[in-house]
Amino acid sequence: MSLLAHSAVELAAATRAGLVKPLEVVEAYIGRIAAVNPAINALAQERFGEARREAAAMADTPPEARGPLFGVPVTIKEAFDVAGVRCSCGLASRADHIPEHDAAAVARLRAAGAIVIATTTTPDNCWAQETVSPLFGRTNNPWDTRRTPGGSTGGEAALIAAGGSPLGLGSDIAGSIRMPAAFCGIVGLRPTSGAIPEAGFWPPSRGGLGQLNGVGPMARRVEDVALAYDVLRGEEHHPPDAALLPGRRVAHWLDDGLLPSSKAVRAGVLAAARALEEAGMRPVAGVPPARRLAILGWTACLGEGGREAVNTGFGGGEAWSPYAELGRALRGRGRVSPEALLYWVGSDAGARLGGLLAVDAARWAAELRDQLDALVGDGGVAVCPVFPTTAPPHGYSYLGLLATTSYQTWVNVAGLPGLALPVGFSRGGMPVGVQLVGAPGSERTLLAAGMAVQRALMPEWAGPAL
Repeated sequence: MSLLAHSAVELAAATRAGLVKPLEVVEAYIGRIAAVNPAINALAQERFGEARREAAAMADTPPEARGPLFGVPVTIKEAFDVAGVRCSCGLASRADHIPEHDAAAVARLRAAGAIVIATTTTPDNCWAQETVSPLFGRTNNPWDTRRTPGGSTGGEAALIAAGGSPLGLGSDIAGSIRMPAAFCGIVGLRPTSGAIPEAGFWPPSRGGLGQLNGVGPMARRVEDVALAYDVLRGEEHHPPDAALLPGRRVAHWLDDGLLPSSKAVRAGVLAAARALEEAGMRPVAGVPPARRLAILGWTACLGEGGREAVNTGFGGGEAWSPYAELGRALRGRGRVSPEALLYWVGSDAGARLGGLLAVDAARWAAELRDQLDALVGDGGVAVCPVFPTTAPPHGYSYLGLLATTSYQTWVNVAGLPGLALPVGFSRGGMPVGVQLVGAPGSERTLLAAGMAVQRALMPEWAGPAL
């Protein structure tokens, strides 16, 4: 079997046992990136030479010193600092940023034995739901290059789905792990807000961004995400345990309370809910009403401090006004992508509107948490769509941005953990993904539930034909 067909857990077991050399694994993934990247344009910066040297130096590592990710290649969203590598976060204003130190999450992966082989594309400042930037251009979905991989962790999701990486690191401010995972047919975990340190991440999590953002892993399989989550938490690894599920409550719903989802997405949610019932979970009926129009709570949570951080982020440390930048763009002198500018202006205007309407972000977040707790309890799971359709065509966000974001943002407003995973395919051959959501700190239950769904609906990984 090709090394590329193995999960990250399998690769780690093989390298730790000495059955395969880290350099062999690294070479296999470097070759795969070279083969698939021309079609998807997901690579931001490569560090192939350094990765080869690091892998070769691992050959003599004694068994007792081999960490849980020993010799496993990883890729990193270009929003995280990687020492010695340009990390621009897709921004022209940060094109010359070469950090001396790794971001905290990157350092934890490396300390566990992982080898960073590349960074992946993100829209300017992580501030769009499509992955386009003035530095890297447009990233394509590997299942259909006419479609978006989502954003802002679109490069990571596209490369993992294309087989160019077994494991990656992303971030989720407004669905930025879960949406690309669903669009590209992979697994992505947005942990509870603050569960994983964000030092070395851009934009800085000041103001409301600290509540909205979550740093988390992405991979093709649930077990890989579970291993990486424990590494990122600095905890001993505990594989997902199905014994956690029997008797716990599971609820499901099919939309965001306003915009209906497609037939394929509805079928995926229902299939995942059935799989959890068959695993022993107890179905309950209901929805959290506060999920409706969650984008308003999201923009209110962003607040003045978050808007300042975003504005400064676009300026690479110098505050910019989104409206001044809009004026520059209309004069043909724009410095950011149109997709990012649209999201930037919309989120800033939404935050200002929320202030005028006296929207209470803290109360909205508390209501969401209370409503979910009343529905599924502290150890239960909610199954729901990440997005109303499978991956849409490039440019969808110009028309559907505000209409679709409540599907994701209710999770961010409440600071909840959410696990996106594939559950099948549409008639058109596009992957269908759903999200499992639970109370703060319920990641292990979500991962156990994810394994049950994976075993029932996607027992074997099937990637796109690139």
